[in-house]
Amino acid sequence: MNKIFLSASIPSWGREYYEESNPLLIREAVVAFTRVCMEYNIEFYFGGHPAISPLVYQIAKNYLVDKKAPIRIYQSAWFKEMTPAEIKYFGNIVWTPKCENAGSSVQLMRYQMFEENKDTCCAVFIGGMNGIIDEAEKITSLCPGVKILPIASTGCASAKVYEDMGIHDSDMKNNTIYLKVFRKLLEPYKQI
Repeated sequence: MNKIFLSASIPSWGREYYEESNPLLIREAVVAFTRVCMEYNIEFYFGGHPAISPLVYQIAKNYLVDKKAPIRIYQSAWFKEMTPAEIKYFGNIVWTPKCENAGSSVQLMRYQMFEENKDTCCAVFIGGMNGIIDEAEKITSLCPGVKILPIASTGCASAKVYEDMGIHDSDMKNNTIYLKVFRKLLEPYKQI
């Protein structure tokens, strides 16, 4: 089965990329990505983020009445008390160990996430902060051959990944009709 990694976040106040962020575009892209994955029966995984996990849940639950979503969430035990209740729905939660601080806990979570998913065929990047850049670097080194899809139209760190990788794709750069974008980009990974 084709497996896709999602890296997405909405920049928080005072953090990098906050001033240039457009939360509405980021949310729309995450919703469209999740819808298309559910329609195409594509398994995906991501590192839990308090702004992203509930969005994914809201869409996935509408498609999957009697079965668990083909979605795996990686979450550091450092954030166990702050984790949105919605992630319990997925059942596929991978808790990674808590380290001496939040930063090292997140790094361990990312390392474990990619080590356990070396068969990842595609990575999608939406909006985000510096963690997006870190995840793009990690997945390209730990999962050679992975197809990188940074949705530059969502701005923020994803636009930087798009530029840094020298990608030239008008849909990723300019198109904000995200259902159309993801139906096209994820077509090769369709499982129906």
